[in-house]
Amino acid sequence: MKISLLKFVIFIGLCGSMPAKASIWQESQNWNPEWEQKYSDWISTSFNEDFFTRGPYKDIETDCADAVYNARIIFAFENKLPFAIKDPTGGPQMITNQMSRFDSIKDPHARLRKFMGWLEDVVSTKSLANDTYPVAVHRNYIRAGTVWSRPRITRDNIFSRIFGGTVKEDPGHAELVKNVSETGAIFLIGSTVPKAVRNLNTTSSLVFMPVETSTGFRNWLQPLHYNAPMSEIPGYSLEQFSSIGKVQAQQNSESYAQSTQRNLSTWTADVQNHLAMRPESKGENIARQLANLCNLVNTRVGIILKAEEIRLAHGGACMNAADYDAYSTPSRDKRIMTTLEQLIDVGGGFGFTKKQRIKDLEPAFAHCPDIQYSPGKFISLYSYSIKALSGDISSNPNENVETRWGFAPANSNCPQYE
Repeated sequence: MKISLLKFVIFIGLCGSMPAKASIWQESQNWNPEWEQKYSDWISTSFNEDFFTRGPYKDIETDCADAVYNARIIFAFENKLPFAIKDPTGGPQMITNQMSRFDSIKDPHARLRKFMGWLEDVVSTKSLANDTYPVAVHRNYIRAGTVWSRPRITRDNIFSRIFGGTVKEDPGHAELVKNVSETGAIFLIGSTVPKAVRNLNTTSSLVFMPVETSTGFRNWLQPLHYNAPMSEIPGYSLEQFSSIGKVQAQQNSESYAQSTQRNLSTWTADVQNHLAMRPESKGENIARQLANLCNLVNTRVGIILKAEEIRLAHGGACMNAADYDAYSTPSRDKRIMTTLEQLIDVGGGFGFTKKQRIKDLEPAFAHCPDIQYSPGKFISLYSYSIKALSGDISSNPNENVETRWGFAPANSNCPQYE
């Protein structure tokens, strides 16, 4: 009897010393409307541009999709809420905070960082479409924390599949709504490519119109939503892809045939009208668009300097497809151009060309400090805008810094990848 008791005590002692299976974190709360509101408030007040460059989450590398996923993960971790997404690799199981892959890491924050680092290698703008759902254009559903995304879309054809060659792609992107103003303007916050430790960027520039139902304004699926019909999920709607943007059709039934052809301008205006608590004045619109333009051009600086570093390190040799994709700026430059054109449409003067119409706005451009595009070298926002309208700005990372900013003609013979 004494021997059996001794064996039992030894067995319990050994079990107590064995490492227990540990989840990333244990949840003690459940998602509900109150927690979704707290998440929205947290994004609005705490998820700021320096979130990944200072404080407890300093030095976390992100690209655009990483920042969106990490925000949801960190809030769930800090508040003991569940986190669950579909496995982007096609596995049958959900990826959740109960994963025991990192149970050897005892420190909770270190374990969380390891989990996010691992997840960043498998999630993307494409997987976001499986973990979020499109919502109605209403302040109850488009608010701080709402995802604004477009997955990378490849548009090949029978010739490219058979004979090879260029395959056109629409680059993916994702951001979070930071807040919605009284005038219905939507301010977005997010990261970009390539993956790096960086400050997040804030803008109110919407530069694509959702067409496919995997795009647009979307809210997170809660764990229980994955097995529920979409029609039962709060705010689910496909109006972003159909009725929104048909402003003229609603105003003038006689022009219905022409106005049902939606475009980015009418779509953006209709979204803002749906969300507005009061109209936005012309002065407010110009100031907001100028701030967008100043911000977007400034964020171009770092990526081009990094591209120049890579180009020089390779002795000027042509970049491969992966580096070209990481350091080229076509989507970023397109966003700048779209914002610039919207600004001219709102506040520009008379003229047959945008270069003529922008002249009336030149004094307002002075509110943006000159941009230091290279050590000791500056360009004004107005000068940049003239160069952009003239087609002198280069998105090609095989070109040098001067060419990228429109100060020298393009001279690279390297291949360009779509």
